[in-house]
Amino acid sequence: MRTSLWALLFLLFFFTTTTWAAESLRLYEWSPGTTLAPLILPVRASETPEVAAQRYLKELSKNPELMELFEGRLPDLPLRGFKPLNENSREARALMISNLPKDYAKNSQRVINFKKIFAQARHSSYILPMNTNLGLSQSETRELFQQISERFPLMVAMGGDDVDPRLYKQENFHSRNTIPARDQFEVELIKSYVAQEKGFLFGVCRGSQISSVALGYKLIQDVPFHIGNDVSHSNDWHDIEVKDTKNNILKSLANASGKMHVNSLHHQSVIFKEGGMLQIAARSHDGVTEATEFKNGRGLLLQFHPELMNNELGSKILWNVVVQKNRVMPRSCSKIFNF
Repeated sequence: MRTSLWALLFLLFFFTTTTWAAESLRLYEWSPGTTLAPLILPVRASETPEVAAQRYLKELSKNPELMELFEGRLPDLPLRGFKPLNENSREARALMISNLPKDYAKNSQRVINFKKIFAQARHSSYILPMNTNLGLSQSETRELFQQISERFPLMVAMGGDDVDPRLYKQENFHSRNTIPARDQFEVELIKSYVAQEKGFLFGVCRGSQISSVALGYKLIQDVPFHIGNDVSHSNDWHDIEVKDTKNNILKSLANASGKMHVNSLHHQSVIFKEGGMLQIAARSHDGVTEATEFKNGRGLLLQFHPELMNNELGSKILWNVVVQKNRVMPRSCSKIFNF
């Protein structure tokens, strides 16, 4: 009897403290009608969603780095279409980290294609606004990261501009269009997401590079300068050699000779090193890192763009991402206790 009473008290304490923590910062869906998927907006207990959205836009307008990226004009985001993020349906969510102004518009081909594949897997797509913690304190930012990890089992770091070399302790020799404020936010988010081990991280091109930097790896700042032009990486297609890994997320999709034919839209790449969190999953014949996988099965980082390949292989790669996410995703209480 005493054991049951202590168990009841523990459950009461757990759900009370969990509810209190959630109420200090809530996540809302923001569907302004101008984006391809709902934005995720952190809202303080003292704010309405409209006030939180105004705070974000106001702080964005005061950040010179970010406004330069937006060419001095705030994105068109009407203050409407707010609703709390559903507490249920965690298993079927994909969160895309925006890093370019086009992610806020309806003509982003990468968002269109990601959303299409995720919809086929019965997943809802969401967009995390650039530096979505604008106006939040450090403790509120940590809580934001915690809630993202708990509520999004799949997070996608998309392609984009070069990563600030200072984040991997190098001088800037060849990096272009770097935005330190944006990059620092993404690095801290990715570090938190990976450390909590509650979801699957998928990185593409810049997404692979910034995720690797967050995990302690460095980058080649310009492949043609440092490696050469034996393989045209900047805007072409080429073969990559797929390697065996612990989880073989890519290996099952390679052809009989162990290769894949992929697109290539980059001039930087990850410098792979042994002994870290990642395993090499594919290289091009000039030695450039084309893919890595997390040893714990909770991530896949690609230098190429399966969402832009527009072929069966690209779709299969994205489908494998969802399948692997399902393999490593923690089961919810409702699944464990059948209610």
